Amino acid sequence: MGDFDPDILDVFRNSIYYEILDLPLEEGGIEQATLEGKYLITRAGKLFWITLILKHKPIIYMREVMKFFSKLFENLYEREIQELYTQFEGDISVFRKDPYSKQSLDTIIEDLFHLYLIYPFKIGTPRAKKISPKAKKIHQFAKVLAHKVKGELLLDKLFAEVSKSFKLSNEEIGDLIYELVENEVFIPLPPEKKKFPIHL
Repeated sequence: MGDFDPDILDVFRNSIYYEILDLPLEEGGIEQATLEGKYLITRAGKLFWITLILKHKPIIYMREVMKFFSKLFENLYEREIQELYTQFEGDISVFRKDPYSKQSLDTIIEDLFHLYLIYPFKIGTPRAKKISPKAKKIHQFAKVLAHKVKGELLLDKLFAEVSKSFKLSNEEIGDLIYELVENEVFIPLPPEKKKFPIHL
């Protein structure tokens, strides 16, 4: 992310067209591949596929973030997705107009794919927050981990440690961590804002 080679998009499209790469067929299905030194991870949504092209091997939490994004994107833009090649004649700028939410699509993408994965988080308090009992257990576990690393924690590290210590599915762990982030119990500590290129 950052130094993006647009030529990889052409290679990717051709690889799909000529069936060199497979797309997952069922909603929620995941396919991973490498292409010209890049790592690709593709998830099937209800109405579309999302593919991340990465310089480094994707971490396990990436799958959960892709699930969050798929659900959010389909909820916000269901009509536009369904009518993209009919009413909207393939004009992807419809996804940059945001009649449903105060957050722009660019902000959602940056929040989910940059902030939630790259930045460290501090562990706040769930006081006066409506969070589930399981999320409270994850919060307590995260507090202990954060104390060991001087108060800050990366979500992928937390995800890996929770998966080793609790009998929970990856999907459930992702949902519980997301619940704590959404309720501002886990608080991001972003560095100075940077612009990243986004390709729809």
